[in-house]
Amino acid sequence: MTALKGKAIEAFVAKRDHAIAAILVYGPDLGLVRERADKIAAQVCSDFKDPFNYVELADADLKSDPSRLADEAAALSMMGGDRVVRIRTSGDSASAAASLVIEGLEGGHLKPTGIVLVEGGDLSKSSKLRKLFEKSKAAVALPCYADGPADVRSIAQSVARSEDLRFEPDALDLLVVLLGEDRGVSRAEIEKLVLYKGPKAVRDGPATIVVDDIRAVLVDTVSDAASDAAAATADGASARLARALHRSAAAGASPIGAVRSIQREFTRLRAARAAMAGGASAEAAMARLRPPVFFMEKRAFEARLKRWTPAKIDKALSILLEAELAAKSTGSPSAEIVERAALRIASMVS
Repeated sequence: MTALKGKAIEAFVAKRDHAIAAILVYGPDLGLVRERADKIAAQVCSDFKDPFNYVELADADLKSDPSRLADEAAALSMMGGDRVVRIRTSGDSASAAASLVIEGLEGGHLKPTGIVLVEGGDLSKSSKLRKLFEKSKAAVALPCYADGPADVRSIAQSVARSEDLRFEPDALDLLVVLLGEDRGVSRAEIEKLVLYKGPKAVRDGPATIVVDDIRAVLVDTVSDAASDAAAATADGASARLARALHRSAAAGASPIGAVRSIQREFTRLRAARAAMAGGASAEAAMARLRPPVFFMEKRAFEARLKRWTPAKIDKALSILLEAELAAKSTGSPSAEIVERAALRIASMVS
């Protein structure tokens, strides 16, 4: 099979395909890699502490004995049932061991008693391990790329529904902006929000997540540094911008998350300027934004509206788009690219 894409990945993860015994889950979003691998493994063995039906190996276990992976794949469980043989590898370290497994599956002389599940990192197209799984008819490769806004929105709504919660539209919009691209981080933050509102087991009926809930739970973590960076960029405060980007990185925010926060600020400025061009006052234009400008931020936002013309806003957004595309390129120094773009925009303030 080739590498699965889009809905085919979700379908594969949701329901085990008994015809496939070797699975590679890889990509730059390590949180999503882990989440999908866990879901696949749980369909074979629900208890990851089961010493008979669940085995985890490391690169070091296979370095001197690559055939061990195939041996484990064929081993019978003392307690019966299918087994999970799982390895978390780095680069192509496990390619030799995986090759023996796939050769055995394709040749028919390896009869697996469950699945071989390989977790890789951000593998390039030239990766031996990736090519091995993508070209094999007995295996499958599942790429895991960074979440986009639609993915974050879907995850948040799904988790909320499971706990009998709903999002106020402005609150959901703000949550999507604040969360980054890593699936694991996003889920942890959303679960923190659920605990703040109270799981359904300890609540009397449904509840609604509002903007103040998002700000109370999330803004003091990764996102406040990203918001500071966006504000500093629009204010032309280069020194404050550099400090905010450093704090954002230290808090665990991705460079792409930082650039999107800055994009959001300038998109809001553009929307407000458009409303003003149609005859609205600055106050009315800010009130129309969703979510609206918060009370304590109105003075600063109004000053930015005076400072940034529509032409300059469009130029800033163009710079940010170029930076995002460049930062997503494999091997690019994404943090430096985003910082240079932000400082370039800040320097446009006269």
